[in-house]
Amino acid sequence: MAGKNHKVFCVGLSKTGTTSLTKALKILGYKANHFPMRLLEYNEEGLGLDFSGADKYDALSDLPVVRFYKELDRTFPESKFILTTRELEEWLDSCSRHFWPGQILKGDFWFNRLHEEIYGAIDYDEEKFRKAYKEHKEDVISYFSGREDDLLIMDITDGEGWEKLCPFLGEPIPDRDLPEEDCFYSQIFKAINIQRFR
Repeated sequence: MAGKNHKVFCVGLSKTGTTSLTKALKILGYKANHFPMRLLEYNEEGLGLDFSGADKYDALSDLPVVRFYKELDRTFPESKFILTTRELEEWLDSCSRHFWPGQILKGDFWFNRLHEEIYGAIDYDEEKFRKAYKEHKEDVISYFSGREDDLLIMDITDGEGWEKLCPFLGEPIPDRDLPEEDCFYSQIFKAINIQRFR
């Protein structure tokens, strides 16, 4: 069961440091789940989230949290939200060299539907991804306007770390570096390649 007195939701898009942030939260003692796709609900009415399942964790990050952050805010008052950002052109370049679900998942699949809603595409499309990044960042900042104590904006890829994260969460700064981890898709891509060449 969750043990912290507040929840943390990481609402940055994939490839903005969400995996590293999740590792950092675990170091701080949070029961954290990165990419909690088991919480996603999919039916004829569209996409939804299992909020009772979300309540079992102290922290959640990446998809599908990004899609449902407003609902999570209403469901779990007093929560903290972290928007991980990255220089836009750098983010687009990273995305262009990356693995996306549309490369292996075809048709009206729930994972594709989620990506379509967030990025506007299931495969990399520079114009759509650029638009999605800008709109998501603006939307999050606008939504939390006047609630600066509830939202932290940080760029882990630019060196921001414990000194910014811990005061926001009211946690002591650990005597170790902030972890650096491959994102979820990179891990999957590596696993696929390993299996392919066995």
